Amino acid sequence: MAKQRADAAVARALGSISPWGVRLACGGVIAAAGLAGILVPLVRLFATPGGVSGPVVGVLVPAVFGLVVLASGYWLGGSDLDGSLAAAVMVWWFLGTAFGAFTALGLVGYQMAAGLGVADAAIVLSGIASIGGVGGLLVGHYDARSQRRRRELEREHERLADERQKLALLNRIVRHDIGNDLQIISGMSSHLEAYVDPDGREHLDRVQRTTEEAIQLTEQVRAFVASLDENEPSERRRISLKRVLDTQIENTREVYREATVTLAGEVPDVAIHADELLSTLFHNLLSNAVEHNDRDSPSVELSVERDAETVAVSVADDGPGIPTQERERLQAVDTSPDPAGESGLGLYIVGMLVDRYGGTISIDDRESRGTVVTVNLPIADAE
Repeated sequence: MAKQRADAAVARALGSISPWGVRLACGGVIAAAGLAGILVPLVRLFATPGGVSGPVVGVLVPAVFGLVVLASGYWLGGSDLDGSLAAAVMVWWFLGTAFGAFTALGLVGYQMAAGLGVADAAIVLSGIASIGGVGGLLVGHYDARSQRRRRELEREHERLADERQKLALLNRIVRHDIGNDLQIISGMSSHLEAYVDPDGREHLDRVQRTTEEAIQLTEQVRAFVASLDENEPSERRRISLKRVLDTQIENTREVYREATVTLAGEVPDVAIHADELLSTLFHNLLSNAVEHNDRDSPSVELSVERDAETVAVSVADDGPGIPTQERERLQAVDTSPDPAGESGLGLYIVGMLVDRYGGTISIDDRESRGTVVTVNLPIADAE
């Protein structure tokens, strides 16, 4: 508390001076003290009767510490620290120097009171004060670095909070405003089916298909924002993998009626420690396997295998495959999604959610044609 009050007092005293002036003033005071720490031993050395042969070693050590203080003052004057941090370094130096000086006075006083001879009180005082000053400078340098890092983190935290607020606002606009309008368009277009003649059926189908894709995109945005929200993570619970996969397979068949979606074997009765976004993960895997397929009747096969601790869900398609750049983005969640990429935001969300649940993801080529995306997730029962 005393140190903080001292920093504040120095900062107020130098508040009217530019940061460069504060650094120069603080560095000048420290450098002047370091120069004194060099000159005092040297002057006493040459003033000692008998020349320089006797107390040379006892003089060099204090002079070296004085030189360190002088160099530190020069460094502080030319550093990029702001005024308050430069003042903090000087306060720490002053405290260290004062501690060393009081220690030296106590030592000299004790020796004199005990009747012991003191070789040179001025050298002892300047030397120990310089040693204390060096210690204070080391602490001050560390303190200045810590304060600067803390300020940078605070600024970054404020920036991230502002970005998160903007992202939440955008999410509400997309989900509520745009999403509600899309639902109305979807409902009205369904009512139009009875009034559209065969010549206009293709155009109506195009409107309905585009509307459904836009609704799915709003859900992807919701999932993306939710996966980024680390301050308010969704509540994790045990979720049945079979229930999620059965639902997503049925939904994919309903939405993409031209595709053939099959399940090879059975889904084991296991639970995943996840949240409601687990269904989004498999929805994106299945929908991407169909949407980015260049066949008139895409084929998607899903298979599930488990071992003692993990379960592997593989989604195989017969499409053109996933480009190398998209594969790297899918497996590296610290990169940004590529809106122009063939797989887009969907597979990027898959990668983020797999990482969120502590799993891994792999991509392989099928022997004939297509891609196999395998997601490995830890089983909740194995925890």
